[in-house]
Amino acid sequence: METVFGKQEITRIIENLKKDYDAMKNATVNIAISGQSGAGKSSLINAIVGRKVADVGITETTLHIKKYTSNGIHFSDLPGCGTEKFPIKTYLEICNLESFDAVIVVTANRFYENDIWLIKEMIRIGRPVYVVRTKMDESIRNGKHDDNLTEYEVFEKVKNDIKSNIGNIEIKGVYLTSSREPQKMDLSKLLIDIEQNLTGIKKQRFMADVAPLNEQILKEKSILARKAVSYGAYSAAANGINPIPGLDISLDIAILLTMSKEIQKIYGLDEKSINELSRRMGNNANFTIIKTKAAQYAAKFVAKEGIIMLLKRLAVNIGSKEVLKYIPFIGQVAAAGIGYKMTDSFGSDLIEDSEALVREILIKSQAEITR
Repeated sequence: METVFGKQEITRIIENLKKDYDAMKNATVNIAISGQSGAGKSSLINAIVGRKVADVGITETTLHIKKYTSNGIHFSDLPGCGTEKFPIKTYLEICNLESFDAVIVVTANRFYENDIWLIKEMIRIGRPVYVVRTKMDESIRNGKHDDNLTEYEVFEKVKNDIKSNIGNIEIKGVYLTSSREPQKMDLSKLLIDIEQNLTGIKKQRFMADVAPLNEQILKEKSILARKAVSYGAYSAAANGINPIPGLDISLDIAILLTMSKEIQKIYGLDEKSINELSRRMGNNANFTIIKTKAAQYAAKFVAKEGIIMLLKRLAVNIGSKEVLKYIPFIGQVAAAGIGYKMTDSFGSDLIEDSEALVREILIKSQAEITR
């Protein structure tokens, strides 16, 4: 009777967790990026997600909608409005602007009449607009060299210029950024503000996919990672109840591998993200340390051999007599409890190591910026 109840209870929990988990994984956040050619739109996209998804350095005029995808975030680089192919009269319909969850208007110097028109139209149809001034590292250097201005004075000058162009239009905010120095300035604030203006499951999807630029974003990612662990732990519990001869262990490892890769992406520790970090930092001593630790992390949590070694250690620490106090539901069989606890412990170690590595990356990459 207890086993039957346990099976039914775990099945119900897994179905609910899977429903929520799949909803987040299948959700999409559609973001429009608008701005003049050479304004740094591609670099901004890459900085937002912490990996290279858009080619940088190509400055030809956008003649069609360019789409870039990073997991659940879908970016659309919009063509300029008011051209023969994209006349203002039909621009909203041609670009399907009502389909976007957010609009980022990018500038590296000044606003144009069509930029202001687009901002007004997007606000009119109820879409949140974020104005981003890119290449601020260059502006700071130029301000210091040309006018002997401090960093603060350059910030104030640029913000005042933007506000004078926008006037009383109710945008969500003005954000000064540098894609070369993503931790610095306003990029993390932009990401947090976008997330706060999203609704429902889109909030989770967005936070799962953006770069972990500060502690606030890291905290949001921790919540999402714990959900992935819960789903994996209950799946392992079900696997313990319904063992498949010859496949029980391999199924457990498959669950852990899937969970590890998902959490690795959430924290921006996958290969693409590390490669983007390499591009920014170069092959210096700080990055060499990070690269080594990232490889050790992957070998421990994302390689089958490393997972088996960790499972052996966890198995020693989790005695069968201790299983029942770890089971979060009543009347479950020991095999399910062991599977649940081992997966949960593995996931906790994974989250702890992920966050420690991210924090070290933030510190070391910031050290490169301040050199």
